[in-house]
Amino acid sequence: MEYSIKTVSGGADITIKGRLTFAAADVFPKFLAELDKKEKGHWDIRLGELDFVDSTGMSLFVHIYDSANAAGTKVVIHGAKGPAREAMERAAFQTLFEFR
Repeated sequence: MEYSIKTVSGGADITIKGRLTFAAADVFPKFLAELDKKEKGHWDIRLGELDFVDSTGMSLFVHIYDSANAAGTKVVIHGAKGPAREAMERAAFQTLFEFR
């Protein structure tokens, strides 16, 4: 898992790429701590280069949802495709996030 979080007007632009799996779970707390410091208006999450996500990786999105929901932050998922999008759709994440 590789990621970047950039501050933008009113929120954050987040890119997650590679494989979001159990092997990357030790990075999740750092990622969430960085994200928590960003403005809470909107978070745009770009997944165009996310190749795969397993159940542990899916838990990161649950944490993102919880944090965003508590702060009234709008989250939009951009560019999810292939196995990553399929996993997110099976988990009904379209009911939690807007997908574009």
